[in-house]
Amino acid sequence: MPSFHNPFVPWLGSALQALHGLTHDYTLSVILLTLIVKAVIHPLTRVQLRSMKAMQVLTPHMADLRRKHKDDPKTLNQEMMALYRAHSVNPMMGCLPMVVQLPVLWGLFALLSNRALFGSATVIGLPWLGMAAQPMKFVLQALPNHPVYLIALIFPVLVGLTTWYQQKMSVTDPAQAKLFVFMPIMFGYFALNYAVGLSIYWIVSTTAYIGEYFLVVGPPQPMMVKAPSKSQAIAQSRAGAVPSTGGPAAGPAAGQGDNKAGKSANRRGRGPRNQKGAKQA
Repeated sequence: MPSFHNPFVPWLGSALQALHGLTHDYTLSVILLTLIVKAVIHPLTRVQLRSMKAMQVLTPHMADLRRKHKDDPKTLNQEMMALYRAHSVNPMMGCLPMVVQLPVLWGLFALLSNRALFGSATVIGLPWLGMAAQPMKFVLQALPNHPVYLIALIFPVLVGLTTWYQQKMSVTDPAQAKLFVFMPIMFGYFALNYAVGLSIYWIVSTTAYIGEYFLVVGPPQPMMVKAPSKSQAIAQSRAGAVPSTGGPAAGPAAGQGDNKAGKSANRRGRGPRNQKGAKQA
């Protein structure tokens, strides 16, 4: 079993074999192992999600600072640091937990990428679909003689859907969302050509992350950048305090309008008289 220079691969392999000894099914063993790994690293995921939530709250203010100081990087950095300190936010706390988790997650990915691991084991409930099989091969053979093979598409579809929903929750910046719009499609295509066991891991892991997000952050909110920032709200409140019609502010404008109307009327009144005088002369 290749370790890819990752010390977690042998440990995870031993844990998977132990779970297989209990369940006698690799489908259940992969699901249980994925959930156990997610539970172990949950404290780090919680820190990461809390930092993400705090950064989402600050997103509108950060966008205002970037527009205000776009030509002054030094002042922009100072204002950003002051904003972080004012809200007790450490932007590194969103990245550091992920860096710690990556070796474990990559080790699990490397373990399940080894097709020899599953041997002739099949997916629970689908005796014709092996855990090491590639869905693409079954999809190409499905029509017209084996339409049941189209069931293999459920794994790439679920990979794409779970990836799309995870991305929708965590990416709140519209500019970043445009960059990642093709990621669910790309992962779904990869799942067509990877072992089914790896797709099961991805679906369970992503679904667990969605559950963690709801637990720590709460339901997804609309795009935070669309909400007015503090400075915008103050400006809008000041603008709303000035009456648009009536009152002292409207008086001069109304008076000027009346004067203009009177002058135009006088011009219309003098016009025919001047023409009549010219004829008499």
